[in-house]
Amino acid sequence: MIPTIGHLAVVIGLAVTLYALGAFVVAGRGGGAAVAASARRAMFAAFALAAVACGAMIISLLAHDFSVAYVVRNNATTTPPFYSFISLWAALEGSILFWTLLASGWAALVLYRYRDRLPALMPWVGATLASGIGFFFAVMSWAGDPFVRVTPVASEGSGPNALLQNHPFMGLHPPLLYLGYTGMAIPFAFGMAALITRRTDEEWLAVVRRWTLVPWIFLTLGIVAGAWWSYAVLGWGGYWAWDPVENAALLPWLTATAFIHSSMVAERRGTLRTWTHALVIATFTLTLVGTFLTRSGVVISIHSFTTSGIGAWFASAIVLTLAGALTLLVWRLPDLRDTRPPGAIVSRESAFLFNNLLFLTITFAVLFGTLYPLFVEVTSSSRASLGAVWFNRVNAPFFVALLFLAGVGPALPWGGASWATVRERFAVPVLAAVGVTVAAWAVAVHEPAPLAAIGLATFVLAIMGTELVRGGQARARTRGEGPATATWRLATRNRRRYGGYLAHAGICVMAVAIAISSTMGVDETTTMRPGDRTMIGGYTLTYDQLVTRALPDDARVSETRAELTVSGRQSGQLSTALRSYPSSTTAIATPAVWTTPGEDLYVTLLSYDAPTRTISLRVFINPLVVWIWLGGGIVGMGALFAIWPDRRRVAVTEPVAEPAPAPAEA
Repeated sequence: MIPTIGHLAVVIGLAVTLYALGAFVVAGRGGGAAVAASARRAMFAAFALAAVACGAMIISLLAHDFSVAYVVRNNATTTPPFYSFISLWAALEGSILFWTLLASGWAALVLYRYRDRLPALMPWVGATLASGIGFFFAVMSWAGDPFVRVTPVASEGSGPNALLQNHPFMGLHPPLLYLGYTGMAIPFAFGMAALITRRTDEEWLAVVRRWTLVPWIFLTLGIVAGAWWSYAVLGWGGYWAWDPVENAALLPWLTATAFIHSSMVAERRGTLRTWTHALVIATFTLTLVGTFLTRSGVVISIHSFTTSGIGAWFASAIVLTLAGALTLLVWRLPDLRDTRPPGAIVSRESAFLFNNLLFLTITFAVLFGTLYPLFVEVTSSSRASLGAVWFNRVNAPFFVALLFLAGVGPALPWGGASWATVRERFAVPVLAAVGVTVAAWAVAVHEPAPLAAIGLATFVLAIMGTELVRGGQARARTRGEGPATATWRLATRNRRRYGGYLAHAGICVMAVAIAISSTMGVDETTTMRPGDRTMIGGYTLTYDQLVTRALPDDARVSETRAELTVSGRQSGQLSTALRSYPSSTTAIATPAVWTTPGEDLYVTLLSYDAPTRTISLRVFINPLVVWIWLGGGIVGMGALFAIWPDRRRVAVTEPVAEPAPAPAEA
């Protein structure tokens, strides 16, 4: 009964979104407010129907209803309730169902928020969103039906993928990533509406900026959480492998970040307008590309799902979206002429343009490296791969340049900067960067990559710090406020600028942590018998015993655990294990990770010999890894600060001097 309700909700959802699409088009062509309201209500109903379908699947998973094929493949009677619940997005059909819920939720939110505003734009925004959501309902109605039944009813299920039930981060990483992916449909819908209605001025940018930053925050946190999950679960000691599906998440993040910067120039200066629209199209298209790579089975990845019939659906959607959007963009090119001449070479808008070019260069490099093996396989029936070494070598110089521009761009004035301005704003940061780099080299850091990251991060942080201090001092003098009060009020009254500074600070923290952890760590493999000791990187590891047991919350899962005593910079007991799941033919590593602000001690059990109790361990000492996760959090807080509404209204009775330079960057 419950699965039948879920299936009916999907089918009705398709009909409702198709009605909404037609009604929005009619409303956009002059059909009137009543038609638009009807279409809007249909989209609210689509969200409710997606929620009903998701609820039906969750109930089926928690109740272990093995009449549903999806439940049989991804659940078992011994699966803990938490992992049963999150199995909603653990495999192909359920993830599409969850995706549809989030996409329709974003659409309902934006349509409700602007129900009485932007009457010319909103029908076409609604039509664009309805077409995308209707596509997902159509996929679930045919090729990707999550409620397919099995006959006879199975007595037991296979259980979730072993890797997806080995760490609770499975409950965090995909929802964050999906919220980012699906939310990127909102700026795309506004961009298409602006082109259709020829309202390509700054109005749509002013609206869409916040609706881009919110999903961008989710996408950023989702990528960081995914790296953390990979680090904590897979036992390989790393956090980013340039896996095709990792790249699929990074690609729309790169173009969305470029759009956020480009939109500031378009809104403030009336330039880069064509570029800005193109970035909106690229971002949304790349979310579809990422979905295609994950769900079609065309790439081999621990993240990807099995081969399925929906690959052709998504490939068609990518082609149609790109062709339709680019045709509309070319048609409206005369309306997208810049309203001002470009700025000087040394200016804020030029820095943002170079920033965008770098983001696009990295995007093309990552896309090429991801798709090249597929192209080779299709054209020659042979296999090829471009590994992490290739990606790092190609992209590292561009990331270094981006880090440099993260400090330079916001500090330059609009239009152009004189040599005196450049000297005034950059002399102290350059000296600080040189001093800190020399100090780092003198202490311990001799690798070029960490030294470059430390120097550039110091340069960027010093620029932002001096700008904040200078602005706070100017406000304190003109308003008679204390330094701390003046600085806080300056920041809260210019959230876009100083929220951007905080986000850039988080990027600096991550850059230094990534550069040091990836080049200055220790990686050793050792074989031990009970009672043996080994010294690795200042730690002494003593092998105590090997224990085999069933997990308390799932008796079908067997765990063999090596227990160790550690002394050194950290001391105590740790254990690392291999777990055997019924759904996996190989044992899954469960590493032990001890974290301090300075470094992680990371130990993975590679193998063991039961009769002799001999074990093989891989031991990593990874410096500063925790600062990658903290830096990602700082980036998210900065973006959140930038979009946080300021509801205070201050009556101004006379002009008051504000500190330079001009605001409005992130």
